[in-house]
Amino acid sequence: MQIQFLNLTDDTHPIHLHLARFQVLSRSRFDVDENLRTGKLILMGPEIRPADNERGWKDTVQAHAGLVTRIIIPFAGYPGRYVWHCHVLEHSANEMMRPFEVIGRRS
Repeated sequence: MQIQFLNLTDDTHPIHLHLARFQVLSRSRFDVDENLRTGKLILMGPEIRPADNERGWKDTVQAHAGLVTRIIIPFAGYPGRYVWHCHVLEHSANEMMRPFEVIGRRS
């Protein structure tokens, strides 16, 4: 499963996923103003590959300001409810602690 984190703020957020490990695929700049206005994701510039220290399995990723961060998570065989949140504790009160549900494939 691929997930994207869009950072619309001026801060970097250390995003942590509970009970899951993942790999960072890439980051891209995007037009934040257009996204806030219309909800459209307009990518700008080349894709940014993860740094050497971000290659490998992770449970936390830095979601940098003005970037969309893409990760891939191998949930095969593990449906259920999971949670992600920002490791800046005060941010959990600003909808930066969210559940998501992984469902099995339908035949």
